[in-house]
Amino acid sequence: MNNRTTSIVILFVAIIGVGSSVFDSYAYGQNKTNTDPNLLKGSITSIQDDNPDDNTEWIVGGVYRMENLNSTSPTFNASFYMIKTDGNASHTHDVYDFVLAGEPVSNGNYTIFDGTSTVTMREGPITEVPTTITLLGDTGVSILFDPAKTNNHFGNSPIYGTQNLVCVESPQYCE
Repeated sequence: MNNRTTSIVILFVAIIGVGSSVFDSYAYGQNKTNTDPNLLKGSITSIQDDNPDDNTEWIVGGVYRMENLNSTSPTFNASFYMIKTDGNASHTHDVYDFVLAGEPVSNGNYTIFDGTSTVTMREGPITEVPTTITLLGDTGVSILFDPAKTNNHFGNSPIYGTQNLVCVESPQYCE
């Protein structure tokens, strides 16, 4: 190979290497939302079925923040909208005053925080709602409220979310 061919091959390999690393940063990017290991912020993005007998589904969307993850008293706060999938009955809920019961349990890719929290409802706040927050690896979260304590308002399945906030990672969409 002459010098010109060698230079072209090196340039081509360099371009492919840079291109693939740029693609990797988009496809498998680091979590820009949560750089502090003691703080977790994310979005709530879920579909809930509060009554399997009538096929009523709810879109759930909002945000949460969990602080002091590595302590005996982590905090968990959330605020989210619930809207029927036909666009009716929009309302909000807030979650606060999380109190951890025992210690978090790690099981492979999961970390489970069991405790109680206060959940706002139409009738007013409900205190001491048994709440399970499960961190799903480094990317997901599930939040489960005791259906009996909340009159099955959120159904009997977890509310899911991500450990990311688009407005932190792509602020141009939130201006």
